[in-house]
Amino acid sequence: MTRPEPLDPISLKFGALAAERDIAEGLKHYFLESDAFKALRDGKKTVALGNRGSGKSAVFKMIAEYERSRGSLVIELSPEDYAYELLAKAMLPEERGSWAKQGAYTAAWKHLIYLITMKEIVRSGGKLKTGPEAKIYEYLRDRHKNTDTNPIGVLISFLKRLESIKVGNYEASIRTKELNQLYKLEELEPLLAPLDGLCKKKRVVVLIDELDKGWDKSEDAMAFVAGLFQAMVSIGQRTPSLRILISLRRELYESIPALYDDAQKYRDLV
Repeated sequence: MTRPEPLDPISLKFGALAAERDIAEGLKHYFLESDAFKALRDGKKTVALGNRGSGKSAVFKMIAEYERSRGSLVIELSPEDYAYELLAKAMLPEERGSWAKQGAYTAAWKHLIYLITMKEIVRSGGKLKTGPEAKIYEYLRDRHKNTDTNPIGVLISFLKRLESIKVGNYEASIRTKELNQLYKLEELEPLLAPLDGLCKKKRVVVLIDELDKGWDKSEDAMAFVAGLFQAMVSIGQRTPSLRILISLRRELYESIPALYDDAQKYRDLV
């Protein structure tokens, strides 16, 4: 009987410690397509909840690979985009800002997701200079040609606009009008139907993962995540062709009263 050749230890690869960092080293070859993965991939669910190390990020990396292989536009927001400490330093606390932060963060998330989606569609070469979609091209050209698209910067910029009205020396009627315009995203309203139409032609998926990185349990961190969930639901109703997937650690989800108390609202999405 022939003795098998000894294995070369240098050639053995066990992959990265975190599977999501192993996408280039074989993750797609050994990844097991679980029921959770299929539910998220196929649009039956939009939120992945799980304990640390349960494979949420690996699932999201594989969904990104799957979508790109089909020609979809994939937008991945990374932990560097969250910066909870920066949020806490930049924003006034609720009692000083005289505002309910969750509503402000919901509007800011919607603004951010819509803006980066429109910019990504234009960047990818979408033909937007004629027809209803021309409104998107004109809006970006006229209002955001030189806007920094760093997600945390866009988010904080929008929140500061809200904050300046809340604490500024405005007459009550002017303050109410300005706030309503921002909360309702009135400047984006004419663009949403054309955007939904574009997303029907060219699938767009936004993946938001690892929200626990840098988590500090602050007022802003909780409003940040709770506002994201509300924004996801609102966007799904207003522009259903734009897909948003969120990954979140279970214990973090259960530590945010606004989410845990309203768990029934999100049960069918998780």
